[in-house]
Amino acid sequence: MSVAQCSWSDVAAGWDRWRDAIEAGDRDLTEAMLKHVGDVPGREVLELAAGAGELAARLAERVGPDGRVVASDEAEGMVGLLIRRLAGLPNVEVARADACAIPSADATYDVVVCRMGLMLVAEPPAAAAEMHRVLKPGGRLVAAVWAEAAANPWLASVGMAAMMHGLVAGGPPTGPGGPFSLADRDALHRLVENAGFADVTVEPCIGERHYSGTEQLVEMGTSLAPPLHAALARATPEQRATLEETVRQLTSAYADGAGLDLPTKAWIVTAVA
Repeated sequence: MSVAQCSWSDVAAGWDRWRDAIEAGDRDLTEAMLKHVGDVPGREVLELAAGAGELAARLAERVGPDGRVVASDEAEGMVGLLIRRLAGLPNVEVARADACAIPSADATYDVVVCRMGLMLVAEPPAAAAEMHRVLKPGGRLVAAVWAEAAANPWLASVGMAAMMHGLVAGGPPTGPGGPFSLADRDALHRLVENAGFADVTVEPCIGERHYSGTEQLVEMGTSLAPPLHAALARATPEQRATLEETVRQLTSAYADGAGLDLPTKAWIVTAVA
């Protein structure tokens, strides 16, 4: 289930539709990342894989009128979301950028931020090296990736059900470009250190995502992840119903009268160039 083989532009509408729910689910992660970014008035900040632009807007508040945020994404459809979300913010620029070939000069930025993008690139070592290259000496990296699948049933349950019923082909989501490809804490630390960074730390961030029920969980999962979106577009009503029932069984331990409260676990990696 390699995300790298699918188009993020195909799910841009889903990211726009579920913007508020995504940010609510990522609240703890976002606050933790901003804490690591720290006070950056007047600084130059690059966000890679900026998605729908909510974090970029928060970063723009941090840098203030004398600073600059470049909010970037590789997918053209996601760049369109960024333009619409961030229009009117004078200290924000939107750019299309491949994390493995960042179109910026050496030592351009004070901070590079990447929330849930590093594990999705085809070549994480190349992306980490590029992040190091564009940072000024002493500049800071703040990135986040998902930890192990078992600690993230909000995503793993839908992907597992799709694989069980033959709706998704290919390797497991732990392979290159998959959402859990950088789930190993030690390997993540080595990846960043080998790119030339110093003072590398990898810390867990535990959170929770609330869903009204199984239908919303499946709808969001299949609206936001390109492989699942493609799979459900081809599915029959019977296959979708079977998928939802399997997800319901996989997440039953987290259900109560108010819906589903599913745990999340991420790794936040910080380092100095």
